[in-house]
Amino acid sequence: MFEVDPDLIDRGTAAHMDVQDELAEAVRSAGAEPRSPAPHDPQFDVAWQNGDSAFVVEVKSMTKQNEDRQLRLGLGQVLSYAFLLDWPGTSDVQPVLAVERPPAGEYWSELCKEHGVILAWPGVFEDLFD
Repeated sequence: MFEVDPDLIDRGTAAHMDVQDELAEAVRSAGAEPRSPAPHDPQFDVAWQNGDSAFVVEVKSMTKQNEDRQLRLGLGQVLSYAFLLDWPGTSDVQPVLAVERPPAGEYWSELCKEHGVILAWPGVFEDLFD
């Protein structure tokens, strides 16, 4: 017997890739180039540069059962990435937590904002470029 249902893992992996691909397309549509981590970079999911600002993203899939755990994990990861990211020509790093849907817990948007993290999901990715 499996401790974790392999179908849930497959669902999570597919959802993660869908969100990551949709965000990368939004980045391209805004005229920027999505980046993957270089060997010296933290292991973010997507990043891009806009002028002297860098945007660094952690993508999280989530179910009703694991939503809080995934959001807590993602928030910590993206804050770490933003702290560690050091690209020449950037003076500001904006962390972004991208999830597959709006969180059920309404406080997550405020919590992320309180820590300088943008919380985004498909349908609002374009707002990242306003």
